[in-house]
Amino acid sequence: MKKQKIMNIRYDGFRYILFVILFGFIAPLLNSCTEKVKTKDDKTSGVAVLLIDTDRIMGKISENIYGQFLEHINHSVVDGLYAEQIRGQGFEGNDFKNYWEPYSDNGSVSVENVQFKNGEKSVRIEVRTGTAGIRQGRVYLEKGTKYDGSVWLKPEQGTVDISFLVKDAEGNVMADKKLGISGNDWQEVPYSFTAGKTDTLASVEIAATGEGSVLVDFISLMRSDARKNGMIRPDLFEALNELKPAFIRWPGGSFASVYRWKDGIGPQVSRKYHPNEIWGGYSDYYGFGTDEFMALCKRLGTDPLVVLPAVTTKPEEVQYAIDWVHYMLDPATSEWGQLRASNGHPQPYNVPYIQIDNEPMNHGLSPDQYAEIVNVYGSRIRKIAPDVKIVACGQKRSNDMNWSEKLIDIAGDNFDILGCHNYEYESDKYKTGVRRIEDYLVKLRNYILKSGHPDIKIGVLEWNLSRTYDWRAGLHAAGMLITYEKLSPELSYSCPALLMRNTTDDPTWTAWIYHDHVSWFPGCGYIVEKLFRDHYADLQYATTSGTFRETENPVHNFIDDISQFKPEDWRPGTVDAIASGSADGKRIVIKAVNYEGVKNSLLTRIQGSTVPENATVKVYTIEAGLNDKASLEEPDKIKPVESTMPYTKDMAIELPPYSVVVVEIAAES
Repeated sequence: MKKQKIMNIRYDGFRYILFVILFGFIAPLLNSCTEKVKTKDDKTSGVAVLLIDTDRIMGKISENIYGQFLEHINHSVVDGLYAEQIRGQGFEGNDFKNYWEPYSDNGSVSVENVQFKNGEKSVRIEVRTGTAGIRQGRVYLEKGTKYDGSVWLKPEQGTVDISFLVKDAEGNVMADKKLGISGNDWQEVPYSFTAGKTDTLASVEIAATGEGSVLVDFISLMRSDARKNGMIRPDLFEALNELKPAFIRWPGGSFASVYRWKDGIGPQVSRKYHPNEIWGGYSDYYGFGTDEFMALCKRLGTDPLVVLPAVTTKPEEVQYAIDWVHYMLDPATSEWGQLRASNGHPQPYNVPYIQIDNEPMNHGLSPDQYAEIVNVYGSRIRKIAPDVKIVACGQKRSNDMNWSEKLIDIAGDNFDILGCHNYEYESDKYKTGVRRIEDYLVKLRNYILKSGHPDIKIGVLEWNLSRTYDWRAGLHAAGMLITYEKLSPELSYSCPALLMRNTTDDPTWTAWIYHDHVSWFPGCGYIVEKLFRDHYADLQYATTSGTFRETENPVHNFIDDISQFKPEDWRPGTVDAIASGSADGKRIVIKAVNYEGVKNSLLTRIQGSTVPENATVKVYTIEAGLNDKASLEEPDKIKPVESTMPYTKDMAIELPPYSVVVVEIAAES
């Protein structure tokens, strides 16, 4: 028994050693095979096929797909695009506490309940043979730039000398302007200076010396060139201008439902303070209102889309919104036209689009109730401006087809554009979200075409990969813009959200343009949309989606034999591409996105009577890691790289991993 036991132990030990040796040899092979299978299933490069015939036009691509949406949210306007550099100008609400610092030496500073213009508070500075004042920091000054502004003062008693001081971050005086005052009435006292150095954290002060007291209100400071050019921050204007927006939607968004347009016209000092309760409660003196928005659109050469507040059919609320339409569109001889003219704009504004509120379901309205609102407001707008395109709010979520269908059926006579919203909220769904959204848009298009109102156009007036601005947002933007071009002309309008956001604000909602008080950088959606907009062409030729098994055949052989080609290893959600061209036949543009972390190829053949014999081919490629993004420190971290390739009617276009590629073929003259 003992001997048998020893033999068994030796046999088991031999088997164990043999197993270890074999496992050590076989395991790598198994791992290799497994990896090959994994590579084949998940990582193998593929090909997409795009056949372009310039004699077969699939539709016209609306330029309005490249619109933008400017909402008063996350300091996109206040402390953003609007160039005013003083925060809490009029000391209303908690502005003094939030933005100002008092100081005194044998004096005092207090906030008083004093009526001034449309405000209810002013600051009293009192001195007793000493010094007192208020200061505000975080002011950006650029060397050699002229700045100007004013402060409203009301002398109360005694003899007080008032100065406007500018100091650098170390406290050194950069400008000292004496503010002459007389009498006892409110008076606007101007000042100006040229910055002798650049400082991102300068401060301004209103300082009083002597013996007596003075009231202070509504302080302004702005770059002189900005004040002369619509009071728009120059760098953010250029950022917006680079997108060449076909239209701009304003003032919201949810903000539109509560916006009081009458408080935002006339001289800035006479406008009314509103804390932005919708988006964080920050200070807003409505300095950027209707007339400033229209001036911005004119300067950009873009069309305004104005969103009316319309959450009820109460006569007074309907009239309030309709008065706004009159203010914008009536001749100067009318009541509202005269008011507009008195504000410096005698000619009616060109407003081709007016929207009836925003996301009415947020206010507890059913589609039937909102359809009633559309019928009331839409019929009134039709009488005032029959040529204006009226926008109604379509569904907010892709699965709520009932909302849009009911609205079309009940109120289709009183609107022209169905303005839907759709965000992808899950960042990792940057590619599958494109499929989800396209699916509902196709259903919606088909319903409209079969309805009693087949001429209604679709607009996606808010969209984005809304929880990140890294390269996943860029890939998503490329897929969505290709989808919108593909569904045009039935889908004729689109604008992403958000357009702008201050870097210090709530990061929940992501944007195209990120800024602080000094500079800005692009979100990845901005980078892609700018590239696509720069290479817009209005005739749609062909689209493709997905990839097949990669082929080693030359492109022309592959396409020549395409009738016998077996579509093997088909994988959706890998590549999307579209080909378009200019009406003069001199440009062909191919836009593509590769959602995958491996290289794919786009095989193209170009044919048709207008195809040039000789042409130049430029290729613009953006590639990055999924989590890569720009920043204030590295604003150009992600950008297109330009290259060329030989012109041939059969081409293999390389799509690097996680890339967006635009190919422009320009006929040689």
